[in-house]
Amino acid sequence: MTIEELLELPSLSGMELLAGKTGIKRRISTVTVVDTPDGATWIKGSEFVITTAFAIKDDNKLITELIYQLHKGNAAGLGIKTGRFMKDIPSEAIKAADLLSFPIISIPEKYAFCDIINPALSLIVNRQSSQLMQSATIHREFLELAVNDNSVPEILHTLQSLVGRSAVFVDIHFRQFYYSDYNSHLSRQMQNIGFDEFSPELFPQYICHTVANRTEKFGYLLIDGNKGTGFDSDVAQTAVEYASIVLILRIQTRISNRHIEEKYRDVFLEDLLINNVKTENEIHNRASLYGWSFRSGGLVAAIDINNIKKYYIKGLDPETNERLEETIQNIFSISIESMLQVYPKAKYYKQSDLIVFIISPEKYEQNKVYAQLEMVFNNIRGRIADKMAFTITMGVGEYVENIKDIHRSYAQARTSVNLGYQLEKFDCILFYNRMGIYRLLAATVGTEESEEFNRRYIKPLLDYDAKYHTSLLPTLETLTKCGWNLKNASAALFIHYNSVKYRFAKICELLDADLRDHELRLAVEMALKLHMVNNHRHM
Repeated sequence: MTIEELLELPSLSGMELLAGKTGIKRRISTVTVVDTPDGATWIKGSEFVITTAFAIKDDNKLITELIYQLHKGNAAGLGIKTGRFMKDIPSEAIKAADLLSFPIISIPEKYAFCDIINPALSLIVNRQSSQLMQSATIHREFLELAVNDNSVPEILHTLQSLVGRSAVFVDIHFRQFYYSDYNSHLSRQMQNIGFDEFSPELFPQYICHTVANRTEKFGYLLIDGNKGTGFDSDVAQTAVEYASIVLILRIQTRISNRHIEEKYRDVFLEDLLINNVKTENEIHNRASLYGWSFRSGGLVAAIDINNIKKYYIKGLDPETNERLEETIQNIFSISIESMLQVYPKAKYYKQSDLIVFIISPEKYEQNKVYAQLEMVFNNIRGRIADKMAFTITMGVGEYVENIKDIHRSYAQARTSVNLGYQLEKFDCILFYNRMGIYRLLAATVGTEESEEFNRRYIKPLLDYDAKYHTSLLPTLETLTKCGWNLKNASAALFIHYNSVKYRFAKICELLDADLRDHELRLAVEMALKLHMVNNHRHM
């Protein structure tokens, strides 16, 4: 109840507003009588105070002081029985009330206090009773929604039916708009904008309620402010708050379900990639749980974030590692978005600093899949370069006709990335079918033959370099890159020709081999490449 509504009561039509007109919207919670000099000290807030002014009739300053005290105590207004003890309200008091927007009401002498108190309290109590009944209805309606797991549109429709206003929920987690009424003015406006364009500031004409708990924000609830309502503001606010609670529960449930689904989805993809699936039927049955179809073959593209693990090792403080983890997730998000733009049905699996895509191109796309992947890689690389300092390497395995063999393409993609590291090929895309002899070498790593090559052609040089702090092995690597031309090697190493000549002789001595022989040179080159591959394997 407000001062304005009090003045509109038919039984109190004789009362007159003398001052503080701009404060007639002040709310009244009760009516009290003050007829002592210190009565204002008892005020608790929202009272409509009535008085005969007997205690202050002899000092005009006291009425002004009373007005300031009542305003400070958040009283709703002051009613004075003029004509008995106080004929006129002093002009200073009128000015103070107008300044404070504090209503002063003249009460005719014929009115007893009960003539004011009874109708006012009756209206207040009736309103409170109505609010309690409406609040109980709201509580029951939304409790049923929470228990019955109703959808977000059903929640909004219930809210609209309770407050008489259409509503829109902006879900920031799943990036969706939900409507109680598609045809409302508010809904039509929202349908004309994209999600990324939305901001609460764009709709100042509507009530906007932030849907959040203590730790997390879930979205915004917009209420159409252009429609009337049968509820007062308190009841409407209660309905909005209950709707927010149920919306939070619904979004939290959906988030939890998504996490569970993602967990089992990742387990399935991991099983598929490491060949932990027994039959094709198992593949198709598990894939169907997620609405997937693996009726054709495919290939794997693996994107690795270059050298980020080194930063993790160096960044011992939690804050640094938290920033790095955020960086990884940002790169993953960019990679996913870019890949799905070209291959919407691609499946992805995250592994620490590696994200793996299973791509099943249509038959007509198979001839151009490599070109498309290069385009995707360049797009990802460009977007990352604009935001952060890290680079990426993409390894691509060969196409397999049967999805049950996708683990082979996965192994090839990983091998391509690993070889890229050792061959110092960063910030690029590497196709397994273009890796040449390194494919063969990678397959022999760890075998007795490769170990023998290492002992025969590499270890003697490593031991000598370690003992005498020389650079025979790097010199040998440069020689092979320069086609065994000593002059070109000296230029590449920025040392005198005679120094290269001496080192070459020392290498021949340690290996007990005449490296002028073509076959021996080939064996040494193979040993060097095996060493490079094997070194990365143990990093």
